[in-house]
Amino acid sequence: MWIDYYKLADWELVKEVVVGGLEWVGFSKVNTRKLLCISSQKTTIIDCFSGEILACSCEYDEEATIAYCDELPDEEISIAGYYGGKLPDSSVQGDSISVTKENLITTVLFSSAQGNESMIFRNYGFYTCGFSSDGKYFVFAQDAGVTVLRRSN
Repeated sequence: MWIDYYKLADWELVKEVVVGGLEWVGFSKVNTRKLLCISSQKTTIIDCFSGEILACSCEYDEEATIAYCDELPDEEISIAGYYGGKLPDSSVQGDSISVTKENLITTVLFSSAQGNESMIFRNYGFYTCGFSSDGKYFVFAQDAGVTVLRRSN
């Protein structure tokens, strides 16, 4: 367990997967349950509802932080990771995250729409985290891999 997701009453774990050489992640805006994961070894799509993982091919631009994927055609996907980019830090339902870094240690606070605040991560190795555009899915990426949550209500 890389993040303390059990503290989040309205969320459930879909997948926690080791991704060697993880570089970038990004949600599809067309099919919001699809999460693109780009590593130095391969590129995959995680279905954020079922947890299924599908191999794919993609081209990406690290400076523009965008990717194009064969399994998500005709869509420009915004990507984020250790080297830059940003995922949405709030959901349309009112949840939000706050990320702070001090002395190389990153702290991630998750605030629910009901006003409950929980520290879900405080450690080294943070890359990025954020919500899908419809707010139904949340991803946390770090040097060990990816944690995917889905809204349970």
